[in-house]
Amino acid sequence: MSCLISAPAHQSIGKKTVEMKLNPLRIFLAIVDSGSQHAAARALGVTQPAVTKALQRLEADLDVRLFDRSVHGAELTEYGQALLTRARLIDAELKSCIEALDQIKGQQRGSISIAVSHLPGTLLLPKVLHVFRRKWPDVNLRVAASAYPFLLPQVREGSLDFAIAPAPITSWPEDLIREPLMATRLSPVVRRGHHLAETRSLEALAAAEWVLPTQESASAQALQAAAQRLGLQPPTCRLTCETFTAMIMTVATSELIGLIPSEMVPNIATLAGVVEVPIEDRLNGAELCLIRRRAGVLTPAAAALAADFTSAARRLAREPRADDSQR
Repeated sequence: MSCLISAPAHQSIGKKTVEMKLNPLRIFLAIVDSGSQHAAARALGVTQPAVTKALQRLEADLDVRLFDRSVHGAELTEYGQALLTRARLIDAELKSCIEALDQIKGQQRGSISIAVSHLPGTLLLPKVLHVFRRKWPDVNLRVAASAYPFLLPQVREGSLDFAIAPAPITSWPEDLIREPLMATRLSPVVRRGHHLAETRSLEALAAAEWVLPTQESASAQALQAAAQRLGLQPPTCRLTCETFTAMIMTVATSELIGLIPSEMVPNIATLAGVVEVPIEDRLNGAELCLIRRRAGVLTPAAAALAADFTSAARRLAREPRADDSQR
């Protein structure tokens, strides 16, 4: 693989050289993403014979067949599947390296891709962007909405520079770094007028049905741990909603109970028509974390953005909750 991305020792590693050496991998990824050599050529703005020649050269260098060709397009072989994740990572790392060198030279440009869950997306991102855009106005920033565990593959393959989301510490993968930013709490929420709206204990909610992001989510794990600690049966959850908006709107229009970060209750209660159930049992959520690849190095711009998120999270953690004195 190194022959595809390394410049000869006597050449400078400039953008043009790196792009030239990356072409076979970029073409491989374009075929995967577009589904055929013809579509890849169109997406890359080159001829189909050029794509075919580059793919043949790559397969010859690796001595494997990467695609099975059919009338339906190109399908990855076992070897192609093995190459795919590594190819995306190599492509992302080379792009990051070029941008890091530019930024060290004082050129404040480049691109950053991150993912945030609903808590940092609502309470941290607006403040962070205000600070970051003043320092790095020419950097393109892509922000995706995602949550644990869905964002892990994207961080792992390098399509995300980092992610900010609550993440449990149990069974944490060794190839990813989990940097805690702040502790979180969780609050049950129901629609206004729900017969359990004034309930004071988790035990009274145990027999009700819940809607959660997924059974593997940090929220679901925290709820199960709290029930186990109190000697209760795990709450029933037959409906999962992977988007926060869908979950809240489901709660607002049904008898189901939702579970959201306590810090978000003042922000969404009025807008969504849901209320917090004032249980006395404290529900500790997973820590809000910055998640990144252990083997990766952030560009100066991405490192600055990560530092801004860290500062904003720690400021939020110091803010008192309005209802703390009532518990």
